[in-house]
Amino acid sequence: MEPRQVAAGQGWQWIVEGFELFKKSPIIWVVLFIILFLITIALHFIPILGPLVFYILSPVFLAGLMIGCKAQQNGEELEIAHLFAGFKKNTNSLIALGGIYLVGQIIIFGVMFIFGGGAIFTLMRGGQPDLAAMTAAISSAMLAVLVGLALYIPLAMALWFAPALAVFNDMQPVPALKSSFDACLKNIIPFLIYGIALFVLSLIASIPLFLGFLVLIPVIFTSIYTGYKDIYSA
Repeated sequence: MEPRQVAAGQGWQWIVEGFELFKKSPIIWVVLFIILFLITIALHFIPILGPLVFYILSPVFLAGLMIGCKAQQNGEELEIAHLFAGFKKNTNSLIALGGIYLVGQIIIFGVMFIFGGGAIFTLMRGGQPDLAAMTAAISSAMLAVLVGLALYIPLAMALWFAPALAVFNDMQPVPALKSSFDACLKNIIPFLIYGIALFVLSLIASIPLFLGFLVLIPVIFTSIYTGYKDIYSA
């Protein structure tokens, strides 16, 4: 499928339409988020293997949520089972996307360590650091963060719509990643507005003891679907 370019204001519209999907089944969406959060925590309690499994299965869970969004759009009920629907359709492609995500993260962390890890590790080995060593470590850490961010953004762009493309359009992993990246690049202005809006909403969501994220994170999931439908609709 060829992604199309949409108007700049659609970045905000994805959130609005995503919230409309959320409002159809708010309790179920919150429960889905809590279940996914608990799964994430449980996996991270398993040394080494758990976080790796989390990265690999992330596209599978996201695809399940996309299936749930489509069901809602078609007038069907959202169900807890939708979270696991990605295990029933194109699972191999979704797991492959997770594997690519994992490898990408490992490479990014490796590059970040090359740029800043050495200086920080030297500083943390002990002793009273002098001002020059402290300044060098901080500078290296900032450089590492900037480099990591520069590498992560293209990875996120490639993966943003890839699970939806794999589960709805039967795309293989590499074409799905390429199409998702092209879609994000072609719509960089709407995504900029989308990102700014989510940043502001995140600040608002954090005010009442971060309880607002019980709504905001499900809306982010639903907005991925509404963005996909907008960009890939004829």
